Amino acid sequence: MIVVYGSTRVHLPNRFLLIYSLTAIGVLAIVSLSLMPTLSDTLSVRQKRDLDVKVATTPFDASKEKKLGLHLPPFLSTGRQNSDPQKMQFVKEMMEHAWSGYVNYAWGHDDLQPISKTGYDWYQTQNLLNTPVDALDTLYIMGLHAEYNASKHLILETLDFKKITQAVSVFETVIRVLGGLLAAYDLEGDSRLIEKCVELADLLLPAFDGESGFPVNQLVLATGETRGSRTALSLAEIGSLQLEFQYLSDVTGNPVYAEKALYVYKQLQTIKTPIHGLYPEYIHPEDIRGEVQGGKVSLGGMSDSYYEYLLKMWFSTGEPKFFDMYYEAAQGFGNRLVRHSSSGYLFIPAANVRRYAQEDGRTGISVESENSFDHLACFAGGMFATGALASRTGEWTYHLDIGRKITDYCWKMYENTMTGIGPENAEGDAVARDPRYHLRPEAVESLFYMWRLTHDPVYRQRAWTITKMLEKYCKDDGGYHGLTNVNEVDGEPMDRQESFFLAETLKYLYLIFADDDTIALEKFVFNTEAHVLSVRGHGRRSDTSKYTPVPFYGTPSEPVVFVQED
Repeated sequence: MIVVYGSTRVHLPNRFLLIYSLTAIGVLAIVSLSLMPTLSDTLSVRQKRDLDVKVATTPFDASKEKKLGLHLPPFLSTGRQNSDPQKMQFVKEMMEHAWSGYVNYAWGHDDLQPISKTGYDWYQTQNLLNTPVDALDTLYIMGLHAEYNASKHLILETLDFKKITQAVSVFETVIRVLGGLLAAYDLEGDSRLIEKCVELADLLLPAFDGESGFPVNQLVLATGETRGSRTALSLAEIGSLQLEFQYLSDVTGNPVYAEKALYVYKQLQTIKTPIHGLYPEYIHPEDIRGEVQGGKVSLGGMSDSYYEYLLKMWFSTGEPKFFDMYYEAAQGFGNRLVRHSSSGYLFIPAANVRRYAQEDGRTGISVESENSFDHLACFAGGMFATGALASRTGEWTYHLDIGRKITDYCWKMYENTMTGIGPENAEGDAVARDPRYHLRPEAVESLFYMWRLTHDPVYRQRAWTITKMLEKYCKDDGGYHGLTNVNEVDGEPMDRQESFFLAETLKYLYLIFADDDTIALEKFVFNTEAHVLSVRGHGRRSDTSKYTPVPFYGTPSEPVVFVQED
């Protein structure tokens, strides 16, 4: 469909935070962060005027200790010890089976091919031990310490980044390998792991050496030689390194990693796009300080984690400017790209967004939406809901509603197939378009966040249903495999156990059934590979003496003020 917008547009100010600063008035009215009801009771969209407003007599000002982080109060203060040990054990045994398949048939390789019982390497005969690194923090969280130690020993003794002579993906290396090693360090504290992180990050720095500051995505670790395009760069690939690099700066005291990564945000903000806050899937450096006429905008694989990281950088550092950027993007998606299927299901498909000249000479904006939704974009349910309930500002009830409904849509993608497992891509009423399944985590990721944010039992019920279908249709004697067609109960398997199945899918399933203090959302963020990193003020980031100022190149933002629960 084509939706045309005239040149008149409402653009909220850059600072739509809870409140700007404490004033002489004294008592400030803000929305309470008290226990949220289940989402079935959530107010309908745009009913902010009907919200009950609680007066906070002792508001919490995050700016007073800005260097210490955001210091979010608990999303839920009651029922935090609610766990399901039996289902946790079931998922733990799934992890043991997946790991033992790798150990038995693919030890020393990137991934397991469970049907042929062989190993698979990403870079011809060279690899970065993707499965052992990706699995590290999941093994640790599940208490599989013997397996964790074996994996760590393999990595420390055999993974030599300086011997990798094939060009590697900078993006995948950061989110999987750097992220996995950082998470293991955060949980265990082995200094050898952070030394390994520094070694890898230093070898990755030449990727940022181009004139634009945007990292090229192909790099030879052994030589620092960069390859691949510098003229068309994926938004996700250049905008999903910041969480890991800022964390590394915080725990080492070396600002160079954050400076390199966050300069990307500075450059992106100089590009004027048709819809404020939303960027095309591919970025061209020549557009810096210029105006983009249009392009494909989506929450799918070429863009997804850029938007995810804006929110998580706010959680991670407490710098309000990241929330500004996230909120502007969330508003763009919510007000311009949300669509409804013929049966009323809400989803946010990719869209071609363009400026055009109207007959009266003014500039209009056209939005041509596709009729499909990627499994990769299912993460957005959790993103919208978490951003809404963490900030409770602006149109947060609308964003919460979007988060809930995207999670519902993704559940329908599973419910509508013969196997009960979601497809790679769906269209319209959540019907499979691309019927493959790669053991992806995004649907259960949003179920995890929705459970932690609401404790509505429906999310655990859905997670358990998916768990049983994975066990029924994806398990084999060698490990777990993907499906070529989720609508064929006896269809051909995919001979690949993706490392993110261990890093993400099984971790999120396990945590859905765990108590809320097992990787508490107020103390940790998950990178886009579900590797857990403590936020400022917690874990390995408790030592404030190592912090350097967040090198954000922009206008300083006003502080966010939170209410602490009684």
